[in-house]
Formats: sequence, C-alpha cells, structure tokens
Amino acid sequence: MDKSRLTYAVLFHTAFASFGEIEANLLNYLTVPVRQFFAESLRWRYGILPGSDQFEFVYSTVASIYFFGAILGGLLMGPCMEHCGRRATAVYIRSFLGIISALCMLLSKWLTMIELFAIGHFIGGFIAAWKIALFIYLAECAPDHSRGWATAVIGSGSSLALLFMAPLCLPSVFGTAELWWLLPALALLLAACHLCFAIRFPESPKHLFCGQRNAAHNCRERVKLSIRFYHGSSTDVRMVMEQFELERRLTSREHVRWSDFWDSRELRHSLGITLITTLVFAFSLTSLKSQYLESMLMRYGLNQTEAMISTMAMTALAAPFCFLSPVLIERGAVLTLITGAQRMYDSAGGSVAAALLALAGCTMGQFSANLGIFHMTPILTGELIPHAARALTVQVKLRVGII
Repeated sequence: MDKSRLTYAVLFHTAFASFGEIEANLLNYLTVPVRQFFAESLRWRYGILPGSDQFEFVYSTVASIYFFGAILGGLLMGPCMEHCGRRATAVYIRSFLGIISALCMLLSKWLTMIELFAIGHFIGGFIAAWKIALFIYLAECAPDHSRGWATAVIGSGSSLALLFMAPLCLPSVFGTAELWWLLPALALLLAACHLCFAIRFPESPKHLFCGQRNAAHNCRERVKLSIRFYHGSSTDVRMVMEQFELERRLTSREHVRWSDFWDSRELRHSLGITLITTLVFAFSLTSLKSQYLESMLMRYGLNQTEAMISTMAMTALAAPFCFLSPVLIERGAVLTLITGAQRMYDSAGGSVAAALLALAGCTMGQFSANLGIFHMTPILTGELIPHAARALTVQVKLRVGII
C-alpha cells in the first residue's frame, strides 16, 4: 500500500494542530510573567493588589475556566461531528477557535485586560476537548492496519510540541513580562496554517459513506477519491467500500440513540471497554498538572528557571516513548501497552522529599502519557464502535470523564 499521502496528512496535522497544546499550557508554562500581567491588569482596572486573597481567587478562577471550556466542548463535539462532519469539526471549526483564542490572549496583553485572557483560556479548554475529534477523523481516514499508527503519532505530537515549547518559556527567551505574548502569536500562526492548508485533505471516506445513508449513492465518487488518497492508489476500492457497508449495517439507524446502547450487547461491551481507558485520564492528575505544574514546583522551592528546566527534563526523558508507541501499536501491542503504561504510572512510589516525589511522579506520568495511555481511547473507539454510534460514544466518554 502507498502510505505516502496518509503519512503526509498525519505529519501535517501532528505539526500544525499543536496550537491547542500551546494555548492549553500557556498559563502553566508562563506562570510568572502571566501572574505579573494579571497583577498589573487587576491593580489598574479594579484596584486589586498582588498577593491578596482577591488576587489569588481571580487567578484560580481564570485557571479553572479552562475546564469549563472543556465541559462545553465535550457537550457540543458529538453533535458537531455528526452534523458538520469529521473534517469540519476537527480542522475548520477547531482551527478557527484556535485563532480566536490566540487573538484574545494577544489583545489581553496589548490592552492590559485580564478578561480577554480568560476568554482565550476558556476557548483553549474547548479546543483541548475537541482534539479527540482529530483522533477520530484520522482513525476513520486510515486503513485498518494503519489506524493505531496514525492515531499514536498524533498523540505523540502533543508531547513533542510541549518539548519544543518548554525552552521558549525560559526567562532568558520568551518567559518574561514583555515577551510572553510571542507564544500565543506562535499558536495563532500554527492555527492559521492548519486552517488554510488542511483544505487539501478530503473528508474521511468512512464518514462520507456511512454518515449519509440516503445520499451514499450520490457521493460514491467522493468516497472513491478519498479512499485512494488515504489508502493508496493501488488499493482495492471495491473491497474497502464493502467493509464500510458491513460496518454501516451493524446499526439500524444513521444516528444511534441512547437506548440502542442498552438494547445492543455488542455496543454495551464496546462502550465499557473504551470507558475504562477514559477513566484512566479522569482519575489521573494530568489535567491538574497542565494548569498548575509550574506553580506547584515553585511552591516546592524551585525558582522559575529551575521549574522550567525540570519540566523540560521530564518531557525530554519521556520523548523517546513518543517514537516507540506508534511502532508498538502498529505491531498490535495495544493491550500490553495499556497495562505497561499503567504500571509505570503507578510506580512513582514514596519518598520523604516532597520535591523529589513530585518530580518522580510527574516524570512517570509523562512516560505513561507518551506511551499512549491517554490516546488509547480514540484508537479503541475507532476499532470497536460502529460509525453511527461513534459520535454518541465520544459524548458519553467525555461526560463520564468530566463527572
């Protein structure tokens, strides 16, 4: 099979869709300059002094608003994937929101308005939740034996983006009160490129075929072109379309209802398996770490530079696993990878030194994340859930994780 176009598409999305990671981790990686900006804005606009209880309350509220954005994004992503399409949700709408988020953060710096930063951070949470739509989109584009590889590369790209972002946040580079706005400017550039150039990639062939039952015969040519683009020009298109037809017949409706999960034993079991991987993320501290890691490290006694270097070291030590996980997943080691990553996550152990324990725990967590513990959910969703039930399954998993 000619994988060049699929590889090109996966690498493009891996590189340019990483604007979401920059926007989601901006408050964490730039804790000191952003707090200085908050102090200036609150003192000038509201007379709130740095270090006061009011200041700490506002800072915590802005950090927490990210999760409210993730909640709203999780509620809206399923219907949007179903009615607007996989590509429109994962690329066009998400990239457009990424541009809006970056612009809000840039304007907040230039206008000294903390409110605009809060709006941008809220949209950042929305964008982070919608990253799973990109996983689903590429999982449906890739042939069966390349689905795990394609999805794992996208997941590894998130960790690599943070690895490249961390040095830019050092005080000697952009981590200052005057230059921190260059990070959202970089996110703006990536989101704009993703929005403009992703038009070259067709919609998921599976969504074109299975998502439009009544119009399937009218878009056969689009399905064939999409299959040849992602599966290779030498692919047996007829056989692939027969596989799509078999998957479409697994459900009696174009849009599956909640009651169908109760009625169908296969759907219940598939949903249960994917929910297990969802709960791994829900019960981990990864979401908390994405907003408060630098603050926590500095409270343990590290200064801004030491905290940033510690984060860089954690990410760099775990970076090789970004390249290892796609290979293992491609060779069918999904179950081994899940259990192995979970063992690593649980193996931080105890220590009398709080700072050492924090660094060890965060490093083990990063190892686990780079091995794929968090992007197993979209891989299993693509493998186990029929197309018609996929959007609703994503909604269920996101709601369970949020709760």
